Amino acid sequence: MYKSLLYKEWLKIKWAFWGITLLSLLVLLLMMLNVAYDMEQMTPKGYWSYVIQLGYQFFTDLQYLPVLAGVVIAIAQFSPEMNNSRLKLTMHLPVKENSLLFQMISIGFILLVALFVLIAVLLGIITGIYFPSEVVYSALNATFPWLACGIAAYFLATAIIIEPIWSRRLILLPFSLGFLDLFISVYNTHINLDLFFLFSCLVTSILILFPAYHFKRGI
Repeated sequence: MYKSLLYKEWLKIKWAFWGITLLSLLVLLLMMLNVAYDMEQMTPKGYWSYVIQLGYQFFTDLQYLPVLAGVVIAIAQFSPEMNNSRLKLTMHLPVKENSLLFQMISIGFILLVALFVLIAVLLGIITGIYFPSEVVYSALNATFPWLACGIAAYFLATAIIIEPIWSRRLILLPFSLGFLDLFISVYNTHINLDLFFLFSCLVTSILILFPAYHFKRGI
């Protein structure tokens, strides 16, 4: 059952996933070229001082990319389900509706985690080419909340899409924007804060159950 669901969801998501993956690679390539150009213009020593002593974040082009990825995947996966109430039909399969819904979002979640791991690995490699390990750690630490934000954006966008009542959507939207801003606006984190962001982004998956309940019962 899960394999069939996996294949069906992949057919909906695949082009959006490959598109956002290509965009991520292009952004990382642009970042690498910008670093190389700036080091040539300022000299490596001057640029190192700019990054290490003044805390310049050369990777800010990645800041909103995870949010975009989460929203795009959610739209690609669940917008077709809203056409002609296909989601309601899906929920009447011989599987518990909550279990089925979590199986559906697990597919998008796994794809996003794979993409974000790729982004983190490539960011680490690119940073390691030009800077010492301390800067690599700092860059990965600073981008972690942004990556977690992409997961939260996926869950929240899914909840908004499947919510059948527009008034509830209008409540969810500003809440979602404010919640995601907590992730985006953070620049200096530590392990406890990273764990908080990780826990928070996973907890947002529970919010999907409420609009799904409303949708199935036509509330």
